[in-house]
Amino acid sequence: MFNLFKSPAFILIRGVVVLLACLLMGDAIAYVLPFDFPGSILGLFVLFFLLSSQLVPLNWVYNSGQLILRNMALLFIPVAAGLLGYVDVLSEGIGLIISSAFTGLVLILLVVGRLYQRMQG
Repeated sequence: MFNLFKSPAFILIRGVVVLLACLLMGDAIAYVLPFDFPGSILGLFVLFFLLSSQLVPLNWVYNSGQLILRNMALLFIPVAAGLLGYVDVLSEGIGLIISSAFTGLVLILLVVGRLYQRMQG
């Protein structure tokens, strides 16, 4: 007999609903906060709390998360298309953008390396 709750479609939909609910909860928390904070990041914290406290089992969101990660490149197409409207602005500041990205990378590597050395002894 066919069990609806074990069908692949139900499992994917359940995972997407849980992920979307965490995102919406994060947006609601961000709306209530007196300072600006990204709701998506708060949604990730909500998801982390639910998974770490085992209120939501990992297998509920695993398949949906894998599906989203496999198709991550498609999710960046709208962002890349939106950036095409600002090519002139980006080309004017490309040197500053590259130098700040490189400086940030070097600083992160130095800080993480130093912290690792201090933690090791």
